Amino acid sequence: MKKLDLDAGHLSSLIYLLFPFLALFLNRNQGNTVFLIVVFIIFSIVYTTLIIGHRALKPWMSYFLLVLHYLGIIYFVYAINPTSSLFLFYSVFALPLTFRVKLWSKEYFTFLATMLLCLIVTFLYYTEPFYIVMLIIYYFVMNLIMFSNFKRVTEQAYQSEINAQNEHINVLIADQERNRIGQDLHDTLGHVFASLSLKSELAIKLIDRDLEQAKAEMIEVNQISKEALTQIREIIHNLKTRSFVEEVTALETLLKNANLEFHFDNASLSQSLPPTKQALLTMILREAINNVIKHAEATKVSASLSRRDKEIVLTIHDNGKGVTDTSVHLESIEARVALLRGALEVENQAGLRMTISIPHGGGFLS
Repeated sequence: MKKLDLDAGHLSSLIYLLFPFLALFLNRNQGNTVFLIVVFIIFSIVYTTLIIGHRALKPWMSYFLLVLHYLGIIYFVYAINPTSSLFLFYSVFALPLTFRVKLWSKEYFTFLATMLLCLIVTFLYYTEPFYIVMLIIYYFVMNLIMFSNFKRVTEQAYQSEINAQNEHINVLIADQERNRIGQDLHDTLGHVFASLSLKSELAIKLIDRDLEQAKAEMIEVNQISKEALTQIREIIHNLKTRSFVEEVTALETLLKNANLEFHFDNASLSQSLPPTKQALLTMILREAINNVIKHAEATKVSASLSRRDKEIVLTIHDNGKGVTDTSVHLESIEARVALLRGALEVENQAGLRMTISIPHGGGFLS
């Protein structure tokens, strides 16, 4: 039962079988009536199978049944009335939304061929020009709707891919943050506990021989523990997600304390980026500034955000000594830029200048 589609909306399509059924009893048909009855029975079975049993069908069987479905429509146009081709409206929604075929697939070309044959049959067997005009209008509208449905399916698939990529990136970001936090805790607590152990052991040894010196060691133990508590609080504070603008403000304070002049232009432009891109761009900026503090021996850092065509450009420039091996110091930045599908340019003159260009939106991570 799970393979049967018993959705009320789909089942309602079966009501259209009533029109050819009534035509059998109203004598509004041409050709052999017995043959028409046989065609109607086969058509009804095929049409019902396509509607409620499509989930159980293999692609080749779906196409085979569609061909039978189209042949039945063509015969109904001849034997009953050209308006029988309105059964083609089923394909307008079924091809893109149910069977998930591509626009220029064999199913779509078969659909177009059926329309053409219906027009030819109408022209040959019905003298009223009204029918030809009516069918042309109907078919034009059908194709417009079908193009719209194909476009919607393509957009949904594209959005699903983006969402999946964003989820993957969020996992990577979380993993990177866990590694960073783990490293921060290891660096902080490892050093602290080693110092506390040494100081406390020394104080125990001195307590009987030199009470004042033991007291001094315990004062240092107390001071180290207070400093460790402050560092742990900073780590916990850094767990909170910052926007790009908030990160710039925090870096201004950090660089000021490190006696570095820092100036950032147009940070508010980052607010036009999706949150995931902001998060990665924030990490890139943080990593770049950390490199400046650790390796550049600079006294001044300037940075800016700007828009170029469909890109956002982050530029970071310091007046330090530059780097001799960019693959060592810029590896993590390059990895994050790659995740953003951006480009990194490095100039090693009069300090280090990094130019990072990322797509503004409408694609990956949007």
